[in-house]
Amino acid sequence: MQVVVYGAGAVGSVVGARLHETGASVRLIGRKAHVDAIRANGLLVRGRADSRLVRLPATTELDGGADIILLTVKSQDVQAAARDIARLHSNATVVTMQNGVRSDREAADILGRGGIVGCVLNISATYLEPGIVEQNTGALLQVGAPFVESAARVEPVLELLSPAMKTEQVPDIARARWTKLMANLNNAIMAITGWPIARALRHRGLTRLAIATIREGVKTAQAGGLGLDQSSRARAFRSMAVLPFAVSVRLFAPRLAGNFPADSTYGPSTLQSLQRGTSSELDYLNGEIVSLGERIGRPTPYNRGLLDAGRAVFATRRYLTPEELLSRFNF
Repeated sequence: MQVVVYGAGAVGSVVGARLHETGASVRLIGRKAHVDAIRANGLLVRGRADSRLVRLPATTELDGGADIILLTVKSQDVQAAARDIARLHSNATVVTMQNGVRSDREAADILGRGGIVGCVLNISATYLEPGIVEQNTGALLQVGAPFVESAARVEPVLELLSPAMKTEQVPDIARARWTKLMANLNNAIMAITGWPIARALRHRGLTRLAIATIREGVKTAQAGGLGLDQSSRARAFRSMAVLPFAVSVRLFAPRLAGNFPADSTYGPSTLQSLQRGTSSELDYLNGEIVSLGERIGRPTPYNRGLLDAGRAVFATRRYLTPEELLSRFNF
C-alpha cells in the first residue's frame, strides 16, 4: 500500500514518521525548506520521552500513485489541495485530518463522496524548524465515514493508522468534529496574545474567556441542531454550558491546561501559523460558530470578539496583551 501525507507540517510529519516506523510505505509532501532538510538529514521527531531520526521520502509535488492520501493541510487549504489531488484522476482514499467541520464536505465537492474518510486528530505537535518536529501530547485518532458512499473505505484506514497511533472508529464523524471544534475555539486566545497554552490557560482572566467561549459554542451548536459526541470531553463541554458560569469556572478552570505542564512552551496550530507567517484558520474555528449564530439568529459575542481580534493580529502581526484582549468582553 502506497501512502502519501499531503501537507507535512507539524502533525503531518509526526503521523508520517510514526507510520514509516511501522513499516508502511510513506512519502511526505511539504514545503521546500522542510523537504530539503528531510532529504539532507532525515526527519527528527522529538517526543515526550525520546527523539528519533526518521529517514523517509519527501517531495514538494504530488506525483506518482497512492492508495491512501492523508490530507493534513490546514482547513483553509483543503479545496486547493483537493483540486491538486483531482488532477491525478486517482481512486485513492483521501483522509481529511483538519480542525473545523467543513473539510469532509469541501473535499467531497471536488473529489466525490465515495473516496473521503474523515479523521479527527487529537494530538498536539510543533513544527520547530525545517526537518524537526515535536509531538507534545499523546495521540487519539478518530476515524469514520462522513458519507454512506465511503463506508467501505474506513477499514483500510483503520488498519493503516492503528499500529502507529491509538485509533478508534466512531459512528458519527460529524459529531466528533463538532466536539473537537469546541476545544479549538480557544486557539484564538493563544494566537492573539502570543502566549503558549500552559501560560494562557493558567491566567485567571483568559481562563474565564476560554470557558465563556466554549459555553457559547456548545449552546450555539445545540440551538442549530448540531450535537457533540458521547466522549468524556463532550460531556464536560455540555456540563460547562449548562452550569452557571461561576460554577463552570470553578470546576473547569483547573482542567483547561490539560496535558501541558506550567513550563510547556507549546502553542497551538493557529499560533504556529501566525509565527510562520502563513494564513489563519480562525474562520473555520470561531468563524464557524459566528456563521451558525448568524443563520439561526443567536448572538455570539465571545467567538465574534475572538474572530475579529484574531483577524487583526494576523493582519498587523501585533499581539494584544491579556488586558487589551479582555477589555473587549463582558462576563
